[in-house]
Amino acid sequence: MAELLIKNGLVLTFAPDALTGQMLEGGAVAISGGSIVEIGATAELEAKYPNAQAIDATGRLVMPGFIVTHSHMPYVLGHNMPVDFSQLHDFWDMLQKMGWEWLEDITTQEGVYAATRYAATKMLKNGVTTVCEFVEGPNALPGILDASAKAILETGIRAQVGYEVTERVPGGHILKNISVANAEQGLEENIAFFKKYPKGGGRLEGRLGLHTAFTNSRPTMERARQVANEYGVGIQVHIAEIPRAFVVEKHGMSAPQILEETGVLGPDVIAAHCIDLTDEDVAILARNKVNIAHTPMTNSFGGNGVARIPYMMQNGLNITIGHDDFFTLDIAEYLRYAFLLHKAHNANAMLLPIFQVLDMALGNAARAMGLQNQVGSLEPGKKADIIIIKPDSPSPVAPCSALSYFDMTFQGRQVETVLVDGRVVIENGRSTQVDEEDIAKQCQEQAKILWRKTGVNI
Repeated sequence: MAELLIKNGLVLTFAPDALTGQMLEGGAVAISGGSIVEIGATAELEAKYPNAQAIDATGRLVMPGFIVTHSHMPYVLGHNMPVDFSQLHDFWDMLQKMGWEWLEDITTQEGVYAATRYAATKMLKNGVTTVCEFVEGPNALPGILDASAKAILETGIRAQVGYEVTERVPGGHILKNISVANAEQGLEENIAFFKKYPKGGGRLEGRLGLHTAFTNSRPTMERARQVANEYGVGIQVHIAEIPRAFVVEKHGMSAPQILEETGVLGPDVIAAHCIDLTDEDVAILARNKVNIAHTPMTNSFGGNGVARIPYMMQNGLNITIGHDDFFTLDIAEYLRYAFLLHKAHNANAMLLPIFQVLDMALGNAARAMGLQNQVGSLEPGKKADIIIIKPDSPSPVAPCSALSYFDMTFQGRQVETVLVDGRVVIENGRSTQVDEEDIAKQCQEQAKILWRKTGVNI
């Protein structure tokens, strides 16, 4: 039996991938108990499931929800913050001041809750149904992950969540002040969360956050791997966002080298950024089957350079899309920028065709998160995490043009309906789970509180 039938749409299965996935005009998806039961022609499934509630997708695309493998949802509190740029001379200043001093170090649990509700809802409205969330805020411990979880559960998004493990001392210079006790407190925060939301336990589960090799010692990195193994969760970590020389100066080797030696790396690792890497560094990540969360927009914002994504792909690395929750949260912008950036940077228009970029936010991302049997494509037995798009296009969107639609025309606001676990969480472009006006108001209030701490008169 099926309880719900999405019918009359152009169904894009993305199974096994974007290039070869089946496309069904006049297709239908039958759903029961939160999972996909069957995909086929509308007439056949209507006859087979006559009592199913119907969603008419005539003139629309039906496809799996997008997956973002690296986010910091509380960062939306810093959107549009007035900044004294005279204090910022390079990326290191941006990280120390904008990232830490003016944002993470003054983040509160109330701010995390309000910002996460806003960001998760905005991502859902733009077609993202799953996110790998990396929570940061050393002065909001313990319990910061509970605030994140509460917001995620209320909004309806699927997520893996972890807190940053770091020896960094808020307000201190990272090269002069470190604290193993701070890292242990971060591990305890993760462990408490893993016990509440175990791997495979539902829509929300844990993934340990290890901040960086630069902000941790060997024993902390080893301990992080030990904890991840004990609780059966993966690891998320920032790698090579800062210049390689900083990590070499501290550890005598690059981030991939020290992370490999301490046992952190493995196929259950999602590594964000990965910008300043040598061929040897890439080889290390490849032999450990590490998953890369490519964040092209934030890398560009920080002036950090362009990650060698085409080279990494040639070396067999699984590339996914992350976005740090900067800018608009519209997944279309991140997809399109990834599609264009490497062509321009390498003066080669043949790099990263759109089907490869779509895979980064679908099947590749599902594999990176260990959710390949649940999400990332439309197949019987998988979760009914589905988006329905009403294209606003000057040309026909048909099987022959459907993939090109995503590089030329797609915008997140064209997402009309979103289902997670077979439940409609966005209908006619609006959340069915939360009051959007209320969450925007609460998020803005928390942003004002945070901004005032930095001296902004608002």
